[in-house]
Amino acid sequence: MKTNYLIFKTLLTIMLTGVFSSVIAQTSISSLAEFTTANAKITDLTQIICATKQVQLSVPPTSGITYVWETRTNDDTGLGTGTPLTANTGSFTEVPPAPGFYTYKLKATNTATQCSEIFEQVVFVMPAATLTITPPSDVNACTNETTATFAFTSSIGSNTVGTLTFPVDYEWFSKKGTDAEVAIANSNNANLTVPTFSADGVYQIYARATFKLKPACAPAESNKPTITITPAPDRPVITIASN
Repeated sequence: MKTNYLIFKTLLTIMLTGVFSSVIAQTSISSLAEFTTANAKITDLTQIICATKQVQLSVPPTSGITYVWETRTNDDTGLGTGTPLTANTGSFTEVPPAPGFYTYKLKATNTATQCSEIFEQVVFVMPAATLTITPPSDVNACTNETTATFAFTSSIGSNTVGTLTFPVDYEWFSKKGTDAEVAIANSNNANLTVPTFSADGVYQIYARATFKLKPACAPAESNKPTITITPAPDRPVITIASN
């Protein structure tokens, strides 16, 4: 009996571990298909709104029917009473207060019979990602240090909502003084290694990250650490005295 109990306990532990792991597991969302798999209520990219952007809801006028957007619920279920919306006649605009799912309820009423129907519109608001760069400990070099390199690492943050993670594409830039920024080729990576610049000056190195799912959203821009390149000394004129 004791052996059977131990086997049962082991199996139960494995099952519970699997359940808890599935609850906290993150789902990577890089495409609409992945979003639809994670939540079938999102079927179009127009339902996915960038952070700080407006949700614009409207219905075309129909003779004999009145429309009113009534409530907004901060999840994709639409359950509960939700938050009442300001008075409207079928057109409603707002900036949602936070990332995540929102269910908007629309009431359509037949003016002759007063029969009504409730319709729902689900919207997802993207997070506003952050990007931080850690520069190398040595951020100075001379122009003659042709083999020197500088390794920068980046950290993406605030790119998750609940169990959904939104991967990003990276692009790195350099900027010398007041010159225009220059995109660094082949730099779609979280980290970057750059060689010493051949011309002296102070260079900024920074990155931008855009969501793979919705590149149109404003990119996260990193801090801008600098590399200082100083000129190597010229060869001096050496005079050798003769005897």
